[in-house]
Amino acid sequence: MNDEKSLAILKDIRNWVRAASYGSVKKLLEATLTDPKSRAAYQMLDGTATIRRVRAACKMSPNVVQALVERCTAMGLMELKDDTKRLRLFDLADFGLINTNEQRTARAKNER
Repeated sequence: MNDEKSLAILKDIRNWVRAASYGSVKKLLEATLTDPKSRAAYQMLDGTATIRRVRAACKMSPNVVQALVERCTAMGLMELKDDTKRLRLFDLADFGLINTNEQRTARAKNER
């Protein structure tokens, strides 16, 4: 089997997995990110922001942000990028869990 065919098959499998898991991932995100601050913090953690920057922008204590990051990582919602940065695996806008204004605010805070 050539590489192009393998890639096409893998993309097809990925699409089916995404569709099949959408509901369960949304429920998991809703259960984990129960308030606007935690959702904003999660959304900011896109692999470029440090925990320190997220904490300051969302006005959260270091312990609360660290606990959120550890919980999300353990649940498979986030992964470790390096020592100080985390990468969220899902965009909350794709699940209707953050509105456009909140997303713009999170993006603007992340750019500071």
